[in-house]
Amino acid sequence: MANQHFFKPLLPGFHSHLTIPVAFFFKNIEGRNEHKTADLRSDTSKKTWKVKIDGQRLTNGWREFALAHDLRIGDIIVFRQERDMAFHVTMLGPNCCEIQYVSCLDNQNNLGELDLVSSFSGKIQRKKKEVESSLDLSCFVANVTSSNLRFDSLNLPMCFVRANGLDKRCGEMILMNEKGRSWTVSLKRKKSCATTYIRRGWRSFCHSNGLRAGDFFTFKLFQRGGTLGLRLSQKELEEEANAIDNNQDERSSRECTKRNLILKASSLPSQNRFVTVTLTPYNVGQSKLILPVPFTKVNGIVKAKKMSFLDKHGVKWSTNLWFEEKCKRMRLSGGWKEFCYANGVKIGESIILEFLWEADRSSVLKFCSKVKPENK
Repeated sequence: MANQHFFKPLLPGFHSHLTIPVAFFFKNIEGRNEHKTADLRSDTSKKTWKVKIDGQRLTNGWREFALAHDLRIGDIIVFRQERDMAFHVTMLGPNCCEIQYVSCLDNQNNLGELDLVSSFSGKIQRKKKEVESSLDLSCFVANVTSSNLRFDSLNLPMCFVRANGLDKRCGEMILMNEKGRSWTVSLKRKKSCATTYIRRGWRSFCHSNGLRAGDFFTFKLFQRGGTLGLRLSQKELEEEANAIDNNQDERSSRECTKRNLILKASSLPSQNRFVTVTLTPYNVGQSKLILPVPFTKVNGIVKAKKMSFLDKHGVKWSTNLWFEEKCKRMRLSGGWKEFCYANGVKIGESIILEFLWEADRSSVLKFCSKVKPENK
């Protein structure tokens, strides 16, 4: 039972619950949990958190654990099973390095102050310098969705906005592709929900650069004269994808290949393992799904021997992988329609899928959640 691990990237809404991977659940938990609770502990505190296990989800008590450890979207949480229903939890930041927390060892003079904060809020503070240094705050990963194309609007991440002072600016902004061509957009802010976004030009930028719903890429902030701009860059994603291909080709051992696939998947930026797709009449009628090219490249999906869909009930639906040489894209045939029905997805709705590697170079597209329509 010891030394069994699983990890989970934190997505929007993670405070309400956390889903245990289906393979880990059936192998290590199902039928063994009479009390329906798990004990969670970490190296940052002597406290043990009791968390309810509701099916495959951690529910009551998980929110308190997450808040106490100042967990955030993009963090990666590693669970190591020490014994039945007891887990040691390690928190990794978006850079895949362990999160460093403030402790009395960092500053003996602040011991009383830290104890006072802990007693009132129960929150363990991250080291500010460690958090700030782990991220390039001039960049963020943008995801093209059917909703933001329809409304011609893209919300900017709050941490990116605050770090670059965009919450105090409005007016014109530039979007630039890798060739230097630019599009003018409007930078706006919704005071009611403190959201900063761009619009009137976002849709045109995407269409002109062949970006479709489900694609993702990196934007980097720059300034030209007195005007701010966001420059498109897919170079980083392509380099990571090539690194995966090269490293895999150099290894002949099946066990070594399996281990490296898993490590590569876990070390990529967490956003790269997720893709947003929209259910259309065509892909329902034909039971087919075409995956975005950047998504397949960065995850090395061309290396997969087989693939399946995993619905919210833990049921797998087999599908066939086809590589379209002319378009250099992956097409999935079969199982898609049944998978959508099982998850209650209707035509026109968008969902988030997570890509996971399994043994023997098998792969899975796991249902995460539906995408809520954005308000105008």
